[in-house]
Amino acid sequence: MAVATRVYPARRRTPWTERLGPVSVTALLGALITLATVQSVVTSNWARGLQVLTLVALGGLVVGALFAQIRGLPGWLAHGLSVVLGLAWGVNRIGPLMGAALPTWKDQATELLIRAIILGRVVVNGGTGEDLLLFVAVLSLMAWALGYLTMWWLVRKGWAWRPVLLNALVLFVNLTYASPKPPVALFYLFLGAGMLLLVHQSYLARAQTWTAAMIEVPELLGWRFVASGSLVVITLLGIATFLPTRITSVQVAAVWQRVREPWQNIQNRWDRAFSNINAPSNAVGSGFAGRSLELQGARSFGNAVVVEVKSQSPDGQPRADYWRATAYDRYTSVGGPDARTWADTTGQAAAATLGLSNEEQARTPIAAGEQMPQLDVVAREVITQTFTFRQNFSQPTLLAATQPISISVPINVKHTFAAVDGQTVANYSDLSLIASQRGGVRSGLSYTAASLVSTADKQSLRSAPTQYPDWVKRYLQLPEGDALSRVFAKAQEVSGGVNNPYDKAEAIQNYLRGFTYDEKIPFPPEDRDRVDWFLFDLQRGYCDYFASAMTLMLRSQGVPARIVSGYATGEYNAEKGVFEVRQNVAHTWVEAYFPGYGWQRFEPTPASYTAPPERAEDTAQTDDASNGDAGNITVPDQRQIDLEELERRLLMSEQGEATSADVLERIAQQEAQQHRAAWIRRGAAGTSLLVAALIGLVFLWRPRGVGP
Repeated sequence: MAVATRVYPARRRTPWTERLGPVSVTALLGALITLATVQSVVTSNWARGLQVLTLVALGGLVVGALFAQIRGLPGWLAHGLSVVLGLAWGVNRIGPLMGAALPTWKDQATELLIRAIILGRVVVNGGTGEDLLLFVAVLSLMAWALGYLTMWWLVRKGWAWRPVLLNALVLFVNLTYASPKPPVALFYLFLGAGMLLLVHQSYLARAQTWTAAMIEVPELLGWRFVASGSLVVITLLGIATFLPTRITSVQVAAVWQRVREPWQNIQNRWDRAFSNINAPSNAVGSGFAGRSLELQGARSFGNAVVVEVKSQSPDGQPRADYWRATAYDRYTSVGGPDARTWADTTGQAAAATLGLSNEEQARTPIAAGEQMPQLDVVAREVITQTFTFRQNFSQPTLLAATQPISISVPINVKHTFAAVDGQTVANYSDLSLIASQRGGVRSGLSYTAASLVSTADKQSLRSAPTQYPDWVKRYLQLPEGDALSRVFAKAQEVSGGVNNPYDKAEAIQNYLRGFTYDEKIPFPPEDRDRVDWFLFDLQRGYCDYFASAMTLMLRSQGVPARIVSGYATGEYNAEKGVFEVRQNVAHTWVEAYFPGYGWQRFEPTPASYTAPPERAEDTAQTDDASNGDAGNITVPDQRQIDLEELERRLLMSEQGEATSADVLERIAQQEAQQHRAAWIRRGAAGTSLLVAALIGLVFLWRPRGVGP
């Protein structure tokens, strides 16, 4: 009896010409999600020199695609070669950032290795790293790995979810911490390309199954599949535009906080290794503990409440002030990618005085409630503040008004030391930062601070002596060279007609307040001093620029000055009896030193949330004010601030011809435009949904065309 045998046709190997189309689409979409992610990091301006990341990522994409196509190349060998090529390509791209002193690849690689060893030792010994060039190098390696793994997983393994999730993780971490945020177009590019990639890879997997089962696949089915997916993606992107972006549920926020605890530990280690990246002072999760501040491009802050402050003067009335975090003393004009514009060298000075190698060890631990004696106490009064944080910060920096003298929780204080009567004593008048001994600040943390705030009148400050103690002289530091010559000349022009430090400071303050406040400014040129560029080219900017300009102008006139970062006063909530301090009042201001009277605040920034300190003309006026109702505070609401800002812009643009009626009419027009735009967006979303539904019905009703 004959046995029937079914003969299957031999499976032929798919020619490379037939694989080229699907692989090309896969590679293109993979490259788009990777480049969107990397470009998001580049545009966040964490450090100078990040532009190299794009080329490094492109190299990783090309190598990943080539290695994945070589079927005879084992995975372990491909990955090893990729590491070697990634290191070589990364050094090649970063090398020019090191300057002409290191011309060869070998010199550049050796320099990076030495820097990495030094950073490792510093971090292991409890210090914090400040090498921005290494930060760029680490991100370069990450960009290479991102490109290589994306292509390897897609082309060799046929995996789609892994590269999408890996890139999404990097993108969302950057979006969470960056401020100002990268262009939203990069997010939508990633989202669209990522969803299309998932659709395309799903089709390829199905097509492979159909081919193996000898099922005929209609011509152009793949393109129809991708076209349908594109319409669905466009619809989903339209819907995503209208989704809420904030967590409003307390329960959800609490769950999220528990989930992110492991990540918080990783973030703390990262902060220690790279403490001086260009993170804005109130970027989500950050603090003010960085030892540097760089003048950057545009910034944009949220409106969430960061901290609530109950501040009282000795008579029990609410007392407005600024809430300081970190002071900076040393200015660097221009330099390489690891040059810093402003640096806090207080820890270095303290470590040098005590003969310590680690500035972290030079901080003084202070018990809860223990007082810090001050050198300058003339015309000062004590105010108490209770701070209650409403956000988490990875850094342990605490806030306080003006010159803090005690904190109700254990702290570590960064300060210098001074020679008094032949002895070296702690100089808490030269204090730059207060940190909690309990680690990063958590939402709900509450503590009380006592601070000395100035009550000095103008005449007293005019009469203050100009013989400065030795510890103050570092606040006269100016960079070498002639990059700031025009700035110094302008300072002489503005303040040359007065003969005392106070009037010089007031003249420079008033001059700068005539400039325009603007947070949407371009990134500064790499080859220009940023204060010179601000004063003579841009002539607009935000607080970092105004404070930097005034500080350098004062120093050029022999007046010791520094910049201080923290928060402006905020809005007074009479019902709660607290100042609500929001993200968008993160601020930098100027303090000038007057012997006996200590540090005095000045306000050169003409923002709607700031105002110069009010000082009486002489002692008699100070006494009269103290007998009056000094505790009453008038704080404008947000609408009033917006109206005043719009009125200021109208008056500037229309040469003073705008009236209050014009302002109100313009506000009404803006509200109407926003209302119309909202309905247009809703209509577009509805139309997109309808079109997608109709196309879906057409594809469901048509014969599938796939049969045995």
